[in-house]
Amino acid sequence: MDDATTRPDTTDPVDRVIAAQSPADRAGHLLVLDAPHLVDEALAHATRVSVWCDDIRDRELVPPELLADSLDAATLAGVDLAWLRMPHSLGALDEYAELLAAHADPGLFLIAGGRDKHLSRSMNDTLARHFTTVRASLGQQKSRALMAFGPVPAPVTWPRSRHIDRLTEGLDVWWHGATFASGRLDDATGLLVRHLDRVADADTYLDLGSGSGILATLLARLHPDAAVHAVDAGWAAADATRLTSAGTGVRTTWASDLSFLAPGSVDVVVCNPPFHRGTAKDSDPAIGMFADAARVLGPGGEFWCVFNSHLPWKAHLSRLIGSTRLVAQDRHYTVTRSVRR
Repeated sequence: MDDATTRPDTTDPVDRVIAAQSPADRAGHLLVLDAPHLVDEALAHATRVSVWCDDIRDRELVPPELLADSLDAATLAGVDLAWLRMPHSLGALDEYAELLAAHADPGLFLIAGGRDKHLSRSMNDTLARHFTTVRASLGQQKSRALMAFGPVPAPVTWPRSRHIDRLTEGLDVWWHGATFASGRLDDATGLLVRHLDRVADADTYLDLGSGSGILATLLARLHPDAAVHAVDAGWAAADATRLTSAGTGVRTTWASDLSFLAPGSVDVVVCNPPFHRGTAKDSDPAIGMFADAARVLGPGGEFWCVFNSHLPWKAHLSRLIGSTRLVAQDRHYTVTRSVRR
């Protein structure tokens, strides 16, 4: 590939800057990472196009025949051009870069784009651990791209695990680069964990937005005869939950909603909801989760939630689920229990 660039007509400035930095000659195999709106542009750039999206809501925007089932050696073989929407997490960037360097074509050219305000020198350093050369493009509409080439193959270190002693009997927690809390027991989840023994003894539990699967795994330990479900819209979270909960019987689903569960089929839901999607703060996903939970909860079912204390979730929970009371609160977080009408 030479260094000539195209001038694509895309609407998003980050997508535009990614495609604009691509070599003019056609790629053999182009991998699009977390950038579903670049698919049409990708098809004009490459003989073969594969698409991977961690967020299943992005995946649903992509023609099924282009979707990769995983980012393994077989999928990445022959990839000589990769387009990436810069992830929020340095861990996610490191995992993508490590996998590409290990399995893609030796001539791989990686282009990772983002808004200037979300880019940092640490991203350059992360890419430099896996590529011999990293450079930045000129800015366009407050966006730019980091370009990396010269992959340095090394053993793959993701996913990772850590033993957490703060939990009852300890727990080996697994995580991917994009998994929330990166293998830690974050303070919000920790506050809810301290009150899990007050959750009703029931037949069916759900960890909604499971992250690394800590809550689902602990529920399965506390209630070994119950059915415990875990769901997350992120593949990195769903797979981490699967690994953390291995051997406990937790049923993990990668999904954007709870349509796989029948109305009234769940007795207890626990939830540490998101307040952002990617780099953008967004309350809609959390409110949507509350409404979805209301559908699957049976009458008298419990919804346990932990959230940043400044957020107005208690009012939404009262409106969408039922009577909601405060269970615990510290300087930063609040735990509530709602009872389904």
